Amino acid sequence: MSDYKNFFLFEGLSDAERTQAIKSLEEPKVFAKGDIIYSEKNFFRAIGYFISGTATAVANNKSNIVMKKFGAGMSFGAAAVFGEGSSYISTITAQEDCVIQFVSEQKLRELFSLFPVTAVNYISFLSEKVRFLNKKLSIISCTTAEDTVLKYLLESADDEGFVLMPKNMSLLAKSLGVGRSSLYRSLESLEKNGNIERQESNIRVIKL
Repeated sequence: MSDYKNFFLFEGLSDAERTQAIKSLEEPKVFAKGDIIYSEKNFFRAIGYFISGTATAVANNKSNIVMKKFGAGMSFGAAAVFGEGSSYISTITAQEDCVIQFVSEQKLRELFSLFPVTAVNYISFLSEKVRFLNKKLSIISCTTAEDTVLKYLLESADDEGFVLMPKNMSLLAKSLGVGRSSLYRSLESLEKNGNIERQESNIRVIKL
């Protein structure tokens, strides 16, 4: 049961309820290093929960920029469970062997009926994502390189504001339509102004 201790869906359940919910799930799926977990046209309508392993999500465009890194205890796919969308927003690739628990739409409906708190957890999880998206959309125009870089950071940040920066900064600069030197100057300015803080290979957006 400890493998599911960080699964947002089960927050607030008693130990007995959590055990019952976990036992009702299908067997977790195993992905080898290099396997595509999700892609634009090949994905499950399910919440994916990382029991172990790491993976990266790359935007479905020609930039090949890593948008997010996943690890044990993290989830993905919640926004794609219900609705009529026929594609997924990114390609998720296993960076090492991964064990992932999928919770399908049908299983979610069953859990919502048996344990109403799981429905509240699901709504709360999506609401947090909407609030963060609203912050991203607050920047509607980019008139300078600094605005462009800040907008990219906001759009790429996870729920806690962290951005995994790509190793190839020249490619990032090109994809943003700014010069490499302008990219570095913009990052320095944003850090100086308190908009971001750097943590090794990551950047955290801390002020809009």
